[in-house]
Amino acid sequence: MSSVTDRLAVVAERRFAGVRDELGHPAKHPRTAVVLGRLLGAAFLICFATGLYSHLLQDPLPGMVFPTRPVWLYQASQGVHVTVGVALLPLLFAKLWTVYPKLFEWPPVRSIPHAIERASIAVLVAVAVMEPLIGLINTYQWYPWEFSFRRTHFALAWVLVGALAVHVAVKLPDIVRYWRRGSDAPEPDEPSSPAPREEDPHA
Repeated sequence: MSSVTDRLAVVAERRFAGVRDELGHPAKHPRTAVVLGRLLGAAFLICFATGLYSHLLQDPLPGMVFPTRPVWLYQASQGVHVTVGVALLPLLFAKLWTVYPKLFEWPPVRSIPHAIERASIAVLVAVAVMEPLIGLINTYQWYPWEFSFRRTHFALAWVLVGALAVHVAVKLPDIVRYWRRGSDAPEPDEPSSPAPREEDPHA
């Protein structure tokens, strides 16, 4: 039984490696993922801050007072919220295009921490796609759902920020490694090319 399992594992590993090779592209580099991640992180935080401002203006906490001048402040904040929120979608799909070959890693789960990491990424991707998408639909004042948009949008924002914080914490070593331009070192699981062997002149 174990021999059959081992053979299946070898076949699966070869197939997954072939898929990764087919999907490989020079742009799908950790440095690219980090750059796109920085833009996405900044965009998500801008949307979260402007959305929180709008929510608290409509439902302020006890004792909370907001300035009412200048009169265009709310319009400007929500204009930024909508503009950055729409720009999130192409950025998000670019990031997913960069990293999706990693979905074909084998084995798919290597340990309990790795399983938790993958689960958190699944939550992050699902919420990150849904949040700007329903926000975009809201700009057309079209509601093909029965739930409250404002409450759901607000709740998903907190889930998104939490999942983003977990993702950054897990990927912090990679983020630090590839933060600066020129960080083209191979990943830890990639074989590095051996150094050329020096010939002995006395041989």
